[in-house]
Amino acid sequence: MNALPLLLGLVAAGGVVVAVLGVRIAQASDAASLARERLARQDLALGGGSLAELELTRPLRERLLQPVSKATTKLVNRWTPATQSARIQRQLDLAGNPLGLDPAGVQALRIASGAALGAIGTAIGLLVGQTGPLVFFLVVGVGVGFYLPVLWLDQAVRQRRARLEAVLPDALDVVAISMEAGLSLDRALEQLAKYQEGPFTDVVVRALREIELGRPRAEALDEMADQMGMEDFTALVRSITHAERSGVPIAHAIEAHAAQMRVRRRLKIRADAARASLKMLLPTVGCVFPTLWLILLGPALLVALTIARH
Repeated sequence: MNALPLLLGLVAAGGVVVAVLGVRIAQASDAASLARERLARQDLALGGGSLAELELTRPLRERLLQPVSKATTKLVNRWTPATQSARIQRQLDLAGNPLGLDPAGVQALRIASGAALGAIGTAIGLLVGQTGPLVFFLVVGVGVGFYLPVLWLDQAVRQRRARLEAVLPDALDVVAISMEAGLSLDRALEQLAKYQEGPFTDVVVRALREIELGRPRAEALDEMADQMGMEDFTALVRSITHAERSGVPIAHAIEAHAAQMRVRRRLKIRADAARASLKMLLPTVGCVFPTLWLILLGPALLVALTIARH
């Protein structure tokens, strides 16, 4: 009798028991934990013991099971439908909503891709003609197909972010020049949206429409930064808000930020170029050198084998 299924069942049952006990202990100790934290604050305010000493006063079972309970709760919340839907919607926003998909559409695409690649894996397994390869290709096909749309979405996010990083300094220069010519920030963004195209222009047009509908400009700019998902643009929005509050010309802040972005981009290109030699090392050693050795040493090996036969 194979003991592996029995062992796996015991491990799974033990994990469930630990998780349930951790949740019950956490629920039962909420009031006690709150009172203990209040006493700890009072002791610290009065010059009492350190946080480590106060932590050691808690029961050993609580100190062991509470981290497990928190980790289990975090993992379960991560895989709940609402959390997954919010995460997928966030990725779609950062990717520019490709193909007009929504979270339900992405999930449907994952199921369809898993079914299609699973069918292809089944066909390959049937051609092999054995049960083991059939199950292997089926499982691999379903798994790859289920996660392939997620990889495609991540790649779309990276490509859009790269395009934004490429066009953002020039767009900021246009906005700064327009503002130095006497236009306000809103009018300068309108001029940018009128004469340029691209992912950044689409975000600008959406923000301008929201401003026209009565939304505060600060909130619209924060929404732009959230949609772009770039730390540079988030820092720019903060600089614009600070410049408005302190009276500093916004055009100067935008122009300085564009110059800083160009410097960081130049440094990033240099760092990528410096790492290129290391990235070329593996294909050189794995592909080029064996071919050279085969060309150079092949004839000598053939001669040696011929002499050995005679």
